[in-house]
Amino acid sequence: MFGNYKMHPNSGVNPPYSPAYPVEWECALRTLEVMTRVDQKKVAALLADTPFELVNDRVAFRFMASPGHTLAVHQGRMFDLMVTVAVRYEDLFTQTHIYMYCSDPMGIAAGREIFGYTKKDCTFRFDEAENGTIESAVIRRGVPLAEVSFTPDPAAPVVRLVDEAEQPGGEIHVRRLPHPERLETAYADVVYRRTPIAYSAPIAGRAIMNLHESAFDPLTELEPEILSAQFMVSDVYGGGFAVEDRRLLKRLIP
Repeated sequence: MFGNYKMHPNSGVNPPYSPAYPVEWECALRTLEVMTRVDQKKVAALLADTPFELVNDRVAFRFMASPGHTLAVHQGRMFDLMVTVAVRYEDLFTQTHIYMYCSDPMGIAAGREIFGYTKKDCTFRFDEAENGTIESAVIRRGVPLAEVSFTPDPAAPVVRLVDEAEQPGGEIHVRRLPHPERLETAYADVVYRRTPIAYSAPIAGRAIMNLHESAFDPLTELEPEILSAQFMVSDVYGGGFAVEDRRLLKRLIP
């Protein structure tokens, strides 16, 4: 952990004498959301080893810059690309990230270990101009994965993850631990979290998104059709037991 930041007792993933990162954090959030339509069979195949029910054929590509993120104060901000679908599980109407990329090592490790996120490492660009245009790109180990160009347009449609007024809340994932002796899963569970967030009204616009082929990150196989693009800001975003809903819902293995 960098900076003058006091961790809460028992909050670190590593032992108290060697705290690698905390489970609490805070920042602002600036999100460019590109809403797409994807063949529902493709997404269902990606969720086949989860107990989640896919809601529709929409996939949100969310390019997210987090200025002032307390896990990344040495860099000034963190970046995530979340490729997200709406799902249902038991009584929850929520979301899961079928692909996810993050610019910060602590954010990657904490997200994968605590919540089972699909996070991989990346470098990024997220450039905002005074006229509201945004240029963003995601690169993984020197390989370009995604680029997006956004231009505000009040006449453009705004399409969200579902058509209903209530949007899915929180995030849900299957968290897995590989067996140290053989090729199988030693432990798996279902984890849910809901972080505080207060997005501004979406600013509608037009987006051009280019995805690049990669053997290890097959985003192009989704063949997404762009439905809309919108930019949103939240000054409230954070994690930790004091501010969010965290639940270990069910152990799957053993």
